[in-house]
Amino acid sequence: MGTAHMVGGNKCDRFGHPLDPTVGYARGAVITDEVAESLRQARAYGIIRDRYARYGDDGVYNLTGLIRAFPFAPGDGDAMRSYVHFIARSRGEFEALAIEHLGGRRETHDGFLATRITAAMLAIMLALLKPGERVLSLVARDRSHPSVKQGVTLARAEFEEAVGIDAFAEALGRDPAPSLVVITTISPSKHHLPLADLTRAIGAARARGALVLLDDAHMASRLALYDEPAALAIDPAPDVTVWSLDKHMGGPRSGLVAGNRDLIKRIKARALGLGVEAQLGQIIAGYRAVEAFDPRPVREAGESAKRILAALGNATHGLGYLAGAGVAVGGEDYLGIALARAGCERTSLVPIEAVAFGSMTILERMGAVTIPAVGMPGASCTFRLMTYPDGARLGERGVIDAWNMAIEATTAALDDPERVRATLLG
Repeated sequence: MGTAHMVGGNKCDRFGHPLDPTVGYARGAVITDEVAESLRQARAYGIIRDRYARYGDDGVYNLTGLIRAFPFAPGDGDAMRSYVHFIARSRGEFEALAIEHLGGRRETHDGFLATRITAAMLAIMLALLKPGERVLSLVARDRSHPSVKQGVTLARAEFEEAVGIDAFAEALGRDPAPSLVVITTISPSKHHLPLADLTRAIGAARARGALVLLDDAHMASRLALYDEPAALAIDPAPDVTVWSLDKHMGGPRSGLVAGNRDLIKRIKARALGLGVEAQLGQIIAGYRAVEAFDPRPVREAGESAKRILAALGNATHGLGYLAGAGVAVGGEDYLGIALARAGCERTSLVPIEAVAFGSMTILERMGAVTIPAVGMPGASCTFRLMTYPDGARLGERGVIDAWNMAIEATTAALDDPERVRATLLG
């Protein structure tokens, strides 16, 4: 993983590249900004379309851990004829089912669906924070999801992040006491915060008088892989939690917000005012996804990932790690491996360019779809191959081949930035 260093008053990665504070990694000569990242994403989409046109399902393999589907059942179409028909048919079934799966109680908890987790975070921060208030974030490693800091910034509050429970405890003790504590259970780079640290942090935050928001976007994989309680069944429980219905689940990219009834009333009103509440198709598809959630395929993918990591052996230089149901290496470590293989110390590439290039290469050659190729601007600078949902279809040997192909291609392109540019941006 990368560790920030201070160079001339600026936070830099281990190679001396200044970190963009918005995304937490360095920009380069190819991936210069979010516009370049959106072009990279568009190119990846074009490759997927081309491979699917030529090979069908055998041409693409989803190694992202994300589904983002809209599952519907017979009869759902009647409720989608118009929003009036949806209102007439709805009896709060989605909210009741979601709170049940979260381990909550309808008499004390409520919830609603936002268009995305990012939208949910925006509504939460604008509803609960006042300008100048302090927000303290806890992550196991790396950083929180970008939407956390973005929401705090838009609310004109002060954002601070602690990595690890000990750093969090020290930061929590400083004045002024935070108004809100945000705890990320699984980070964007797929580092898990142990339950013991989670409950300790919630208890300590409560003792300081702070509200507690649980960023449990990856709750489905947390339940499946770590055998932990659902968000509202944790003791002590958070005041508010968010859960993404597309991460290791078959639902749309929508964000469930749930928790204390009085707080949810305020957050939902803000979401309605901002226009970020989910629409009827998302709610129906979200209900079907929660209803159908089965942790067994995720657990099986997690066991497969363990075997793959063991089989990779020295290919990861000891830097690879289990990313839940997947294998991963941090972006700085990935570039470091390529440099070591090439026997050189420097390259014009920054880690995000190296990771994206390796990922785009295996997409072009194998149809392996990964987050660094198709992800949104600001997605974690981590090379990762998730074994859910299509790891079994590609096969463990195929995932291993994808890893080796990516690092070999990156090693060969370290001194060829124009090749990297052409691959990423076309």
